[in-house]
Amino acid sequence: MFYKSFAFTFFCLFSFSSHALKLRDFDQLQIQIGTWLENYAQVQTTPEGDVNDGFAFTPLISAGLTYKYKPQIQIIPEVGWVFQRTQENVSKNIFLFRNDFAYVPKDWFKLRAGSSLIITSISGDGGEETLNNGTTTESYFIPEQRRNAFNQTLDFGIEFLHKNASLRFQTYFYAWNDSDERMYTHAMSFNYFIPVKSL
Repeated sequence: MFYKSFAFTFFCLFSFSSHALKLRDFDQLQIQIGTWLENYAQVQTTPEGDVNDGFAFTPLISAGLTYKYKPQIQIIPEVGWVFQRTQENVSKNIFLFRNDFAYVPKDWFKLRAGSSLIITSISGDGGEETLNNGTTTESYFIPEQRRNAFNQTLDFGIEFLHKNASLRFQTYFYAWNDSDERMYTHAMSFNYFIPVKSL
């Protein structure tokens, strides 16, 4: 199912206008450096019921190209990576393949909406670990080989622009059409824009 949504997103990207995208209309390379707040305030972290509502810096980097469809409308494909994290002998990498449609009503402000294919890659040394599960304990298996999970998200963001830089806030909705399974992740980042002509 995820690949159909992903294919549809990029079909829209390349058929959004009645003519083919012109390379000369890709006007900026965008470099993003920020932090990834995964499932913020939604995951229990202690037997007492505390959730992950503290700010933890998890580095995120990405690169994208800004295609100027119209003066106030942009199409922005991106590729990103959330730095590897290792906890309890399990390592996690997150890779993002995104496409946003952006509306720029002011020269200092941008609204973004789009979709991402998010690949979560988990690996470990194998084995079994006993962890708290409420008032009891539960045995959890550590994977011996790399396992990948694929999610198609619905994304919304705002961006505050200043010259060739910006501050961006983005929210990624997982299982956005299922109220029982829906979760969300936030990202905050600093972005730097490089004119394509100068490369």
